[in-house]
Amino acid sequence: MAPILGVVFEVASSNLPYAIILLLAFGIGHCSIIVLAGTMSKKVQEYLNWTENSKVVSYIKKICGVLVILGGIYMIYITY
Repeated sequence: MAPILGVVFEVASSNLPYAIILLLAFGIGHCSIIVLAGTMSKKVQEYLNWTENSKVVSYIKKICGVLVILGGIYMIYITY
């Protein structure tokens, strides 16, 4: 939010109505995502429950773990 406020304060010095519109648009966009997430919470929870029990997720976690370890080894290798 800090970058948005910086832009709004800069614009407000020369064009107050435009600054108000920018802040209003940011607020509407930000709040609409929160409202959407709140109304879709049951669907999201069903999806999360499905993925916790899925074998595919288990394989993806293992692959990501191996990639993190390989990345760590690479970082040590390029340091020395």
